[in-house]
Amino acid sequence: MSQTRKEPLAAGREVLSEGAACLTLAAENLGDDFLAAARHLADPESRTVVLGVGKSGHIGNKVVASLVSTGHRAVFIHPQEALHGDLAQARDATLAILLSHSGSTDELIVLAPSLRDLGARVVTITAWRDCALAQASDWIIETRVEAEAGLHRLAPTSSSTTTLSLCDALMIASLNIRGFTPEEFRQFHPGGLLGRKLMKVREVMTPAERLPWLRPDDSIWQVLETITAGARGFALVSPTEPSGSLSLENVGVISEGDIRRALADREGFASQTAGNMMTSGPTTIAAEALMLDALRLMETNRFSFLLCTDEDGRLAGGVHMHEILARDLDIAVKSDRLPNGPR
Repeated sequence: MSQTRKEPLAAGREVLSEGAACLTLAAENLGDDFLAAARHLADPESRTVVLGVGKSGHIGNKVVASLVSTGHRAVFIHPQEALHGDLAQARDATLAILLSHSGSTDELIVLAPSLRDLGARVVTITAWRDCALAQASDWIIETRVEAEAGLHRLAPTSSSTTTLSLCDALMIASLNIRGFTPEEFRQFHPGGLLGRKLMKVREVMTPAERLPWLRPDDSIWQVLETITAGARGFALVSPTEPSGSLSLENVGVISEGDIRRALADREGFASQTAGNMMTSGPTTIAAEALMLDALRLMETNRFSFLLCTDEDGRLAGGVHMHEILARDLDIAVKSDRLPNGPR
């Protein structure tokens, strides 16, 4: 028992260490009841109600927020209000999640049979399987938390942390069963930084015909002029007219880095052509990929731009890191910084 005061850092570390140990134990003990509840939650027609009193009620509200944000139909019902009419919100529920560390919360003991009468299956998240709520539950998920962490072992710490984590685990397990995708997630997060990161590359890319283009025999001075005018730090090279249906086999790219490297040959620099300097087989990303994946690819390879391909692997356009970051920060890209003026 932690009965004496401790140095603040030691006290904080004790809470985190004991909480981590409880999470490990809970993970090791997941079994058939957890899997059955996850499958029921994952059903496309599922409707979930979550109930809990006190700290468990606060956890329940968070759980519902997470469920709704991932496409589940869910609602939190306060047990006291449910006892006086709000239970009607559970009329179409297929699953009831009861949160009770003790497993003997009076309001939930009264409500559990009624929830089953309304047609809901009941899963209770509690410390131990041998509890009063077990009789009215279809499944029990145990936290197995024997004691709280910290001074006097009184304030909910390990029990609330483990209960919340088990709820998150149940949600994520159901999403794996559903095959939930980032595209679906974005449907429920159209705004804010998260929504922008889940945008498709095609939503921010510049179409191929609007990018700066050069021919292989263009001189170094034409290269410099085109890249400067394009204001993107690169230009594409092709012997044919630029279009969105061009095979990448016929496309090279010249970046500002290529120009700096060419300057190492001071005597031969003036005689360089676009064809001599270009890089063949540039790194690409699918136009249907997530903008976040484009950023990661750029960061991994230290690129500032990527070429984008259509579903047939042909050139569709290009995207610059500045455009993505501008979207992330909700900053409009100035039209004079776009090739060929505003789109």
